[in-house]
Amino acid sequence: MNVTFQIGALLNDTDWKQLGSVLGGPSTVVNSVIRHLMLSNVTSYLLEDRYIDRDYSSDYRHFYAQTFKTYDRHCKRIHFFAEDISKLFSLPHWSNRVKALEYTSQRSYCGFCVIRPLANASIGRTALKMRGPEGKDLETVITCRADFRANLMGAELDVCGATFMQQDSRIGACAQIAIWMGARHMHQRYRYNWLSVADITKLASPTTSDESTTLPAGSEFLTSERMIRAVHEMGFQPLCFKGPNIGEQILPYVESGLPVILGLDIPGANIGHAVTVIGRVFSKLDKATSRPIDFISGFIVHDDQAGPYKVIPATQTSAKEVGFAPEDTVLLKTRTGNLEFNIKEHGVFAIALMPIRAFSTARAAEVTAHRRINDAFLKIDLIKAEIQKSGNVNPLLDELIAAHQAGDIVLKTYLTSTDGYRRHIANGTACDALKDVLLGIHLPHFTWITEISSKDSYNNSSAGLRRIYGHSVIDATSSGRDAAGLLILHLPGVIFLRDVNTQSQTAVMIDNDNLYECREKR
Repeated sequence: MNVTFQIGALLNDTDWKQLGSVLGGPSTVVNSVIRHLMLSNVTSYLLEDRYIDRDYSSDYRHFYAQTFKTYDRHCKRIHFFAEDISKLFSLPHWSNRVKALEYTSQRSYCGFCVIRPLANASIGRTALKMRGPEGKDLETVITCRADFRANLMGAELDVCGATFMQQDSRIGACAQIAIWMGARHMHQRYRYNWLSVADITKLASPTTSDESTTLPAGSEFLTSERMIRAVHEMGFQPLCFKGPNIGEQILPYVESGLPVILGLDIPGANIGHAVTVIGRVFSKLDKATSRPIDFISGFIVHDDQAGPYKVIPATQTSAKEVGFAPEDTVLLKTRTGNLEFNIKEHGVFAIALMPIRAFSTARAAEVTAHRRINDAFLKIDLIKAEIQKSGNVNPLLDELIAAHQAGDIVLKTYLTSTDGYRRHIANGTACDALKDVLLGIHLPHFTWITEISSKDSYNNSSAGLRRIYGHSVIDATSSGRDAAGLLILHLPGVIFLRDVNTQSQTAVMIDNDNLYECREKR
């Protein structure tokens, strides 16, 4: 049997309507995917027939193959391009077509979508070119992104994005899909275990009568306890957040590139909703504050019921103030009208998928960093006197002292690996003398970084314009509390190095120290 495929153009409304039919017909998710493709300037697609998808095959084996109704075991896969690819297939030989496709991939490949043979849940494993809300003084960053490679008839096509899938309510609820999307990112980016939705449902198996209320178990909803159990069995540390200020609590983990499962409250309903947070929207403020969360006007999420790359505004008013398009936000149709989710009112529960080799939290690391910085400023006269023995005091230190006294310091915390930290330092804009010190230090696998900035230097919609005066490095394999895990504290003109084994501290003077770029997952 030969490989069969179909090439289509997307030049007018009729073409897009036809694509909608191919994707499974009109639905909220299909319409969201189509809008995303339009905004990504997609102009053509290639449809593979009889595609065997590993995720669907797992669900088929565990559920569909055992039902009385006969389900097709094959899927379709559709690839999207920002240029006309039909001319490539007029080339005389397959080898020429493969080379042309791979060359095209570098400039115009926008991802793929697996189409499952399921009437009400056609959108299977999907990886689309990332995008988010755009506008004046806005910066959208998909922090949970990975490189995906699709093999199309011998051609290797690459796209960067975050994995999405539509919920099939017969075998899993929104919680399973949200966990699957987070776990698939960790697999794709960091090579954690590959898990299907069926695997996650099995790991979240019920152990109490209250949890055993549906068949298949968990097909209607998962309790928070079962979600935590599944995340733990998957090989992660489930770090949970509850209560007010959910956005502020999860921000360091989102900035770290760790997926967060966000639980949303639906007023008047017994069961809430779960989405996967994969990024955030930074907004320049008319009046800057010293709290990083105030600069975040929304979080980017994958919502299995609304579609990929949606935004949940931070507050009810931020959507209007920033100008988020209604089509970009997460809406839920209820009997009383449309419910517009926002983090402040509806975010009630969250789980971060933490790596097993990190033993301290962002909160502990930030509190420690704040205390060490305050301690340094209490002794600033002694520090300046020590610096003057080797040369002049860096003017940036006086700037930072003034910002600290005015309460204008901004501290941004995130988790990173040693490799990631060193790449940022080596390729960043710090002075060579500082790089020479930082790149020669032995560090644990994971560290918490707290960057030290001021309101003026941080309040820029372009990450390339945001600058920091220094940063602290805390051992993430420690408790993170007090000074136990503090490894490095850099202030303009001086860096303090601490040996966690001997408890000794060394001060190294940095000549020609300057402001340098903060780290952003751009």
